[in-house]
Amino acid sequence: MAIIPSFFMDAVVALGVKLSNKKMHWVGTGFLVGRREKSNSDRSTVYIITNKHVVKNQGNLCVRFNNNDAIGVKDFPIQLVNKDGEKFYSEHPHPNVDIVAIQVRPQVIVDNHSSLSFFDLDAHSLVLNQMQSTGVDEGSLVYALGFPMNLVNDSVKAPICRLGCISRVSDAFISPQTAVEYLVDAQTFPGNSGGPIVSRPEHISIDGTPQNTNANLIGILSAYIPYRETLYSRQTGRDRMIQEENSGLTIVHPVDRIKEVVEMEWQRIELQKAIQQAQPLETPSKRAEEVTV
Repeated sequence: MAIIPSFFMDAVVALGVKLSNKKMHWVGTGFLVGRREKSNSDRSTVYIITNKHVVKNQGNLCVRFNNNDAIGVKDFPIQLVNKDGEKFYSEHPHPNVDIVAIQVRPQVIVDNHSSLSFFDLDAHSLVLNQMQSTGVDEGSLVYALGFPMNLVNDSVKAPICRLGCISRVSDAFISPQTAVEYLVDAQTFPGNSGGPIVSRPEHISIDGTPQNTNANLIGILSAYIPYRETLYSRQTGRDRMIQEENSGLTIVHPVDRIKEVVEMEWQRIELQKAIQQAQPLETPSKRAEEVTV
């Protein structure tokens, strides 16, 4: 019996940069989400979601997809900034919300015989209020999906799945409109950054309490919280070394914040389109030419 829908796994993508020796260095994880058009709910605009710190100081990224018609993968280059420093993505304005959204052109992926899946933000995700009403709270099991420690296969894009549980979210429930993060207990490592957190469906619950029976996107992983211990020299009276290790606690931003940055990116693209239409004699924006995806 499948617990995680297969298209959830397929919606997770590996993000990398090409080094000078032409080898790929994988820097993080992303995932695709769909925003239903308000004028036509049968159509969706599609976005790559990842962390600010994954794209920071990067001019370009490669996004890995699976092939549709055969075993294998395809890496799509995507330009993040132009020569003038203009960003082709939107960042969440809150300094502590580690999320960016990049609108992509799905037809390019499909035309290149690559597999396209995404989390529908209306049908496959829970905001904080919905998490609370369906009993997705402390102790609820979750999955962290991503590509930690450069574990990216050259023949198939297959994200690593780690099991964890929600450690603290009640404080976010108190103020869902402004909540920046909640905590999950899951072993995550460099490379997991930007990956989705998915709730595990449960069929057992305490009588009289809400029950979550579906897997849903409930947030984006930002980073683990390190535990630091200072080694002190009794002889010199000075600190000698700071040891750091993974505490196992991971910062997660809720879907509420993902939706906000997706809306910002949708508005950015719409404004770009309006400017182009208002100036038909001007040279069109090169985004469509420079961004392969």
